[in-house]
Amino acid sequence: MIRNRQIRPGRGFTLIELLVVIAIIAVLIALLLPAVQSAREAARRAQCVNNLKQIGLALHNYNDSHGVFPPGYSSFYKRDSGDAGTAEDDIGPGWGWASFILPQVEQRALFDSINFNFTLTQPHNLTSQYLRVGAYLCPSDSTPVTVPVRNEANTQTMYTVGCANYVGMFGVGEIGDAPGRGAGMFFRNSKISFAGVTDGASNTIAVSERSHNLSYVTWTGRAVGGWLFTTSSVEGGTDKFQVDPEEAFTMILGPAGTEDGARTPNDPQAHVEDYWSYHPGGVNAVLVDGSVRFIKSAINPIPWQALATRAGGEIISADAY
Repeated sequence: MIRNRQIRPGRGFTLIELLVVIAIIAVLIALLLPAVQSAREAARRAQCVNNLKQIGLALHNYNDSHGVFPPGYSSFYKRDSGDAGTAEDDIGPGWGWASFILPQVEQRALFDSINFNFTLTQPHNLTSQYLRVGAYLCPSDSTPVTVPVRNEANTQTMYTVGCANYVGMFGVGEIGDAPGRGAGMFFRNSKISFAGVTDGASNTIAVSERSHNLSYVTWTGRAVGGWLFTTSSVEGGTDKFQVDPEEAFTMILGPAGTEDGARTPNDPQAHVEDYWSYHPGGVNAVLVDGSVRFIKSAINPIPWQALATRAGGEIISADAY
């Protein structure tokens, strides 16, 4: 005789227990996400450092071959306005420091495709002017493939050039006041040797970074007649930065600014030509000796300006930045 057995249903989760589990998972995700994001940024920052080390090595190799560092940008100009000319006197070709070291960053084919006798926007250079170079891009910045060079009224795009994130150090002050007389490593037609860096190669910035959220950067050069504006003033949106434009040589060079106060990296009221990055707390910079340093946003303006000059005679403490 078969007896009827009572089948008891298995015990499941109550609604309260399920909500508790979901809450615990949410808390764990909230705790883990910052750690994951921090790890990713650390990796991106390390890649940025590696890029700058490669640039520093390339500058040294260029110096070994030519006896000087490359010019900030090459340009003919009218000489009737002083020994260095003015910004308005530039007539090209305008190719910048990063284009001259292309062979040293394993871009020989791109270098050979450029006709340096013509401006970067002439038909002879249409192929090369649009390209991106991996060694010139900070992975923390989501840069577009190309960036615009605007007219002075910011009403139209005059040229389109390949983007980058690294700019050469001009020195202190406004580049447009005397583009051919920078106190830093790079300016118009500059030919600086190690002998000219009397402040010391380990106390002088060669190249640092600027992210796309401030303004555009290119590796190509100075587009004659072009101007640089803050990115949001071109793409639309609210702009928290100083919106006054600068001529297009600021797409390859940057100063330690003094106008509107001494502006250090990541300054809340940065000008278009300043240094800025997505790295929390500062920017990476390669010094003339090839070492890469992290320059804190909180750096005092005095050592910041001292690092920007090659022969200012300043004394910089090792813990100043």
